[in-house]
Amino acid sequence: MVDVPERVSPLDAVVEPGVFGANTRSLEVFLSENLCGSLVQVQAWPDTVGAVEKAVQSVTKLGVPKAPATAHSETVSIMQTGPGRWLVDSEVEGLEDKLRGKVSAKNGAVTGLTHARVLIQIKGPKAAWVLASGIAIDFDLTAFPVGTSQISHHHEIGVTIHRTGEENFDLYVFTSFARGFWHWITTASSEVGYAVS
Repeated sequence: MVDVPERVSPLDAVVEPGVFGANTRSLEVFLSENLCGSLVQVQAWPDTVGAVEKAVQSVTKLGVPKAPATAHSETVSIMQTGPGRWLVDSEVEGLEDKLRGKVSAKNGAVTGLTHARVLIQIKGPKAAWVLASGIAIDFDLTAFPVGTSQISHHHEIGVTIHRTGEENFDLYVFTSFARGFWHWITTASSEVGYAVS
């Protein structure tokens, strides 16, 4: 059996819990990092989408959504990130192995991204305002409803954004760019005041 190394966040050296910014008495933004138990990309081939959808559904017990909708339960979220491609996030470890057991190489590909992405959560009355200051999509609820996801970028840093509430967003960022993204989001939040937990 292979020893799995202990997970270390690429943000450990820069994330400092506390209250920061211009207005610390009336905080508008709340930031945190959450290490995923399992984060997996599943890709179907053009003629195997239906079979792979069934495989994902059998493992997650969720219907596979069509973008921009997401499917989620207490422990699993599924976001479509391209034609026949889904990002599956679970609080439970071992999801990758379960999906590999259901998705054969002739039907698709299963790629573990648990160590390749950082999950940053942003919440609060000014969360959408902060995101809109550096990400060129419409964060109005009519254009980006709760329970949907979008793929965008801040400069050259790619980000998958899952809106989990009116004022709540999960941001999946490439691990190698996590510190740069964190620097931007804390700088943007400092104008209104923010807390890090």
